Amino acid sequence: MHISEIHASGFRCFGPDSPLSLKLRRGLNILVGPNDSGKTAIIDAPRFVLWTRGDDFLRLDPGDFHVKPDATKVGDLFIRCTFESLTPDEEARFLEWCSNEAGTLRLHVCLRASLRIAAGGGESVITQYRAGRNADGLPLEGDLREYLKSTYLRPLRDAERELRSGRRSRLSRILGALPAMSSQAAPAQLGQPETLRDTMNQANANVEANPAVQAVQSDVNTSYLEALSFADDPLVATLGLGVKGSFDQLLERFELYLNPSSGRAVRLTRGLGYNNLLFMAAELLLLQSHPDQVPFLLLEEPEAHLHPQHQTLFMQVLERRAAPIAAGEAGQQVQVVLSTHSPQLAAGANLDAVVMVLGHKVFPLAEGMTKLEADDYAFLRRFLDATKANLFFARGLVIVEGDAENILLPALAAKIGRPFGKHGVSIVNVGHRGLFRYSRIFQRTDDTVVPVPVALVPDRDIPPDAAAELVGGDRQTQGQWDAVALTEHMRNLSKHSGGAVRAFPSEQWTLEFDLARQPALASLVHQAVQIGKGRANRTRTQIIEEARAEVDAWQADDARTVDDIAVLIFTPLHKKHVSKAVVAEQLAALIEELPDDAAAFRVKLPAYLVTAIEYVTATPGAAAGEEQAAVADAGTPPA
Repeated sequence: MHISEIHASGFRCFGPDSPLSLKLRRGLNILVGPNDSGKTAIIDAPRFVLWTRGDDFLRLDPGDFHVKPDATKVGDLFIRCTFESLTPDEEARFLEWCSNEAGTLRLHVCLRASLRIAAGGGESVITQYRAGRNADGLPLEGDLREYLKSTYLRPLRDAERELRSGRRSRLSRILGALPAMSSQAAPAQLGQPETLRDTMNQANANVEANPAVQAVQSDVNTSYLEALSFADDPLVATLGLGVKGSFDQLLERFELYLNPSSGRAVRLTRGLGYNNLLFMAAELLLLQSHPDQVPFLLLEEPEAHLHPQHQTLFMQVLERRAAPIAAGEAGQQVQVVLSTHSPQLAAGANLDAVVMVLGHKVFPLAEGMTKLEADDYAFLRRFLDATKANLFFARGLVIVEGDAENILLPALAAKIGRPFGKHGVSIVNVGHRGLFRYSRIFQRTDDTVVPVPVALVPDRDIPPDAAAELVGGDRQTQGQWDAVALTEHMRNLSKHSGGAVRAFPSEQWTLEFDLARQPALASLVHQAVQIGKGRANRTRTQIIEEARAEVDAWQADDARTVDDIAVLIFTPLHKKHVSKAVVAEQLAALIEELPDDAAAFRVKLPAYLVTAIEYVTATPGAAAGEEQAAVADAGTPPA
């Protein structure tokens, strides 16, 4: 069986008016989103209900109860995990706790808690664990409670300590639970291969028979213990491996460690990342092979201490272990709920396994829940790399077509006092016209508004009439477009707007051309183009002075329009005599050097760029508030 839903109300950030209701896939579920969005609360909810295997002692405290906006705390808390797809054996085993819902047998495991205020002050928590959809079934106890325990791996875990030998070590409990170990606890039957118990007993006998060991043992007994003993209670010690106790004590002697790296003969302490991989491998082995526990793994930030390439490898392994078990193969399919801040991990997973957690709301990206089409999922699986996957963690997002916008927009935003970094805005360069394939991630089939403002900045791609000679007769310029076709073209540029997604097409031809059309920026753009292009025997300072003088002369000529001047500036870019990325880099540096304050520079920019920047850098949550409602006419979702 597997968990099909986690529900929580009154628990931490999930209040009675905005409860958590998260549908889970049977295999891998990846929670992504910014800090303080609710990911840890989602991981902790099943921990409190199901409990965990390990040393964790879980107990609700008053701080786990939801606090309302008016600073009052709710008095009741409810968490439910719903299990489905029970096997016939599980149905028979836990029938009295199950609910028959329209012919489907489900197991609801619930935690209901209330907050009591003592007469003398202070707070206490009263908890109740029961089955039934509304916690109206039998209490949870015994075999069922043990069967349902989850495996939880905390962030920044001390993997080396977990793998070390010692009393009640996590490794000893993993080993003891593996089916392969069940036959190793007792001596072998006559004629059968020796067991682990036989091997350790023989090793212990060999150690105890060692002359040096016997000499130390004898010295301790005769020189010290004999003198410290009462006449009727002699103290006698044995020096050995200490494996004559229970099988669990024997397993507590084991360590799991990585072999020396290639070229080394001596075992050395390995790094935190490698030890984390080893520990997670051991836990996955137990989950997939143990027949008497639900294979449910809660994993927080597995990227801790891992190199990006190892993160990719780990995600591939995790996906394989979370995949359905092929017919005839041994083992169980592992269900995983994983939270991460790593674009590398997010990029390496199937998109339909991802759940965005934003503002204490969950937005699964499974097919049918977003406006992504079937071929979009296949496309994003191939092209959503780590540089683009940062969109999952952004407070605002700008999606652009090329390198120039990718370089210039952050510089423009910083200059008008809206730096992207300060406002948590990510910029994604898709390298082509398919901006919508990425923006549809943020559009829901039920028209719920995702609280992340997304700006699409496509080029208009219609040359002005002044560029007719430059583009040649095969391409229509502005004046050659009829009104209907022009209206349809502009509609197509904005047709992917909706919800929190808004398109900001360039006003004329391209971003660079639009900037060159601005009288106050024309000189800067020309300087950047000429620096990028280079002039023989000229320093950067000389090129800047010459370019500035050229633009001053063009602007002083009343016969030249702003389009005429922009075409002159843009010609080297159009003819590919200079790289757009190089020009953008130079222009960004020149803009940074300007003495203008934010207000002075703002008026120099094309209006659509200012609007786009202000949209994605609005106050957090504004995309779901009044500004969003006015822009997208999409209503106001809950806070």
